[in-house]
Amino acid sequence: MSGEHKTTAVRGHNLPAQATSFVGRQEELGEIAGLLADPRCRLLVLVGPGGIGKTRLAIEAAAALLGDFADGVYFVPLQSVAAPEFIGPAVAQAIGFSFYGSDDPREQLFDYLRDRRMLLVVDNVEHLLPGGELLAELLARAPHVKLLVTSREVLGLREEWVRPVRGLAFPPGEGAAPAGSYSAVQLFAERARQVNASFSLEREAGCAAEISRLVEGMPLAIELAAAWLRALPCAEVAREIQGSLDFLTTTLRNVPERHRNVRAVFEQTWNRLPAAEQEVFRRLSVFRGGLTREAAGAVAGADLPTLQSLVDRALLSVSPAGRYEIHELLRQFAAERLAAEPEVLSLIHI
Repeated sequence: MSGEHKTTAVRGHNLPAQATSFVGRQEELGEIAGLLADPRCRLLVLVGPGGIGKTRLAIEAAAALLGDFADGVYFVPLQSVAAPEFIGPAVAQAIGFSFYGSDDPREQLFDYLRDRRMLLVVDNVEHLLPGGELLAELLARAPHVKLLVTSREVLGLREEWVRPVRGLAFPPGEGAAPAGSYSAVQLFAERARQVNASFSLEREAGCAAEISRLVEGMPLAIELAAAWLRALPCAEVAREIQGSLDFLTTTLRNVPERHRNVRAVFEQTWNRLPAAEQEVFRRLSVFRGGLTREAAGAVAGADLPTLQSLVDRALLSVSPAGRYEIHELLRQFAAERLAAEPEVLSLIHI
């Protein structure tokens, strides 16, 4: 036996530890890994509405790729970054790089990254979209760095590959496979047992499936709904969700403020919409089950550029059949906005 022994190189990372289990999304994880393995894909953007699970998905995908990047995998949170010019310092802090002297900090960062083989998970970019130019330049100056970005809007860069993120799979209705085979129901059951050890999915399968359908598999809404099982029976939770978005909230101290209720999550996106797009989206809320481009034009006065903008902002999605679809909780939010303006509602005929 020789005196030699093998050592395994440990790739650096700063991926945040997670307090809860990750459920489902195996197909998405495989697709993300495949895209990032493609030499042509250097900027992959996970786009979806707030609360849909983009950040958690990105972290899980990155964790599975730790061995693929010789210089590490690093998480760059931008939620608290106030302006695009601070993206560079946020990247530097995440990777442990310190600026020095009086040289241009941007050039220093690019020089440091030039020969690095690294994956940067850049989280919550939507409020800093003008800073996308820095990301594009980073890719040009550091040819072995890849970016996995989460955003509620597309970045509008030639380099980006867009991967929409939607809710977890949920039972579509009667005659579906057993409720427990759907990841949305699995997540609800796991979180329910955390707050109520007597919760039985076998006993509450129908109710769990109904809640998953009501929130269309949105992970944040599922977790907020499950938390109420400390105080309410499952069936009553379902009834409350049907009544108001305000029910989907939590008082947990270590949940980020922006994720403590669904309404606040949606209002962040709503407040970034131009007034004309707010008006169109309000009017589109009268549709349940999707709509055609022609119907959107007739009822909401929506032209194609406006519809495309709403898709880019993850407020609409396009089905394989070409119909526009609105997540039910987003539709409910917009419907409340429409109801607050009865003079507009009276003009809509469908």
